[in-house]
Amino acid sequence: MKVLLLVPSPAFSEGLAFFHDELGFTIEKISPAENPSLAELSGHGLTICLDKNADAGPVSLRVVTEDMNLIGTTKVGPNGTRIIFSAKGSDVKLPTSKEAVFAFGDAGHAQWTTGRADMLYRDLLPAGSWDYVASHIKIAGSGKVPDWVHYHDADFQIIYCYKGAAKLVYEDQGDPFMFSAGDCVLQPPLIRHRVLESYDDLEVIEVVAPLNHSTFTDHMMGLPTGKLEPERSFSGQHFIWNQSATRRWDTVNKLGGASFQVGETGISQASGYQGGVRILRPAGSPVTKEPFTPFLKDPRANFTLWFILTGTADCHEQSEDSTRSVNGGDAIVSINSSLGLVGTSFQNYSDDFTVLEVQLPAEVME
Repeated sequence: MKVLLLVPSPAFSEGLAFFHDELGFTIEKISPAENPSLAELSGHGLTICLDKNADAGPVSLRVVTEDMNLIGTTKVGPNGTRIIFSAKGSDVKLPTSKEAVFAFGDAGHAQWTTGRADMLYRDLLPAGSWDYVASHIKIAGSGKVPDWVHYHDADFQIIYCYKGAAKLVYEDQGDPFMFSAGDCVLQPPLIRHRVLESYDDLEVIEVVAPLNHSTFTDHMMGLPTGKLEPERSFSGQHFIWNQSATRRWDTVNKLGGASFQVGETGISQASGYQGGVRILRPAGSPVTKEPFTPFLKDPRANFTLWFILTGTADCHEQSEDSTRSVNGGDAIVSINSSLGLVGTSFQNYSDDFTVLEVQLPAEVME
């Protein structure tokens, strides 16, 4: 089977000259010789069929170029073909806002969209163009996932398993493994990976930075690779799979407030301090239930996400002297500042109240 892009060209000679002389295509076949009306041309990874008698409208082609004089321009051929010159996808930068925002995301009013591999995505950030991506992702039921070997050019990316489980495989990290509720992985830049299967209505929380990043398919690499290299560096970062069952918990005692426990993931160090992930839960007496005021790992962080994993509480925002109820699935986010979180406390919390915290620094530590 051979697939060609049909390009109508009533003015056949002029259309042929346009593709051959101006765009640099190579003529592979032309017929009939005495009065050409059909030609096959190839170039730039594309094969076209130039047809004088085709009953079809003109086509548009996007040409990726590094020529700054061409990027953003359009050329129209004699046959109506539009050539749109643009930079490669990863070079197209969306503008991002530097406005400081403190916001709540109510799970009860979440809007879901269908993303890659038929996964459902919920944006955890307020409306706007931020330099961060935070998503709540779902895959219903259990079974194979229509995913493929791919990678991302993001600076920082973590996945936290909120509910259910999945079978994942990563480049040079051994055999596929079961990613279970409470587990968290750091995906270093460019590491090849694939979601093989999901179980029990999988739900994960994903945080990625920056906004301007792309996902690429690797057609050559098969996973698993047969290698286990846990210390391998990917752009200065190391893959880490922090398991809920073996997570280390430390107790923090606070004056004037409830003690709380911190579940450490090791992601700060593994990511080269590009970002950090902790799990927070009150550790005080269930009788007294003093306000639970988490200290920020990095009070100067540019981005902080608190995602309510389990339980309920009243969240008191000190800067606004306001209180609102939060439940499992709700999100609290501070972007381009952490001032809104300073002094914020949880009151009247349930015994099972647990919070996922993801922070990205204003500047990466060297």
